[in-house]
Amino acid sequence: MGKKTSSAAALVAPRAQTPPEPEAAEQPVTPLAARLQRAFGECLRVAAAALVGYTLAATAWRVRHDPQELAFVVGCCVLLAALLVCLRRAERLAPGSPVAERRRLQAAVWFLTTVLSCAFAYRVSLAMPDVLVVLVWCMTAFVVLAGFFMLVLCNRKDQQYHRCLDEVDASDDKPFDKIRHTDGLV
Repeated sequence: MGKKTSSAAALVAPRAQTPPEPEAAEQPVTPLAARLQRAFGECLRVAAAALVGYTLAATAWRVRHDPQELAFVVGCCVLLAALLVCLRRAERLAPGSPVAERRRLQAAVWFLTTVLSCAFAYRVSLAMPDVLVVLVWCMTAFVVLAGFFMLVLCNRKDQQYHRCLDEVDASDDKPFDKIRHTDGLV
């Protein structure tokens, strides 16, 4: 009976007396591992660029006798490349970067996606009946207007979101580290 009492007391014991459980320790990234990760990422980028380049060349070769088709293919590839460059620049912006630069990049992303959406809607509408053409253009207009609202007009909410993220990053205590894995199971 004494054992039951001591085990019951152990269950009711304050948490401060129980040693913290070792959390899943993340392996520190060694310089070699970091270099390998960067090299792997670069290899993936080069492979993707080679695939896109091959696809562009093959498509351009196939439509080489039709200048309108060739202009569409090359124009869409140039727009897509410009969009990827803008997105990459937007990803690399620091939290303290100027708001004007962030707004310019958002406007550029919206403009490029609008032009690409309209170009694809036009190409799709050439092969569809009139009822579906109206539907395609309505969906394109919705995407363009929603993108304009989200990227260009919603500036205040974006600033509030980033301000909240900065506050969480700036705090020394991490709120999610206070909860142990075993506490979540109960």
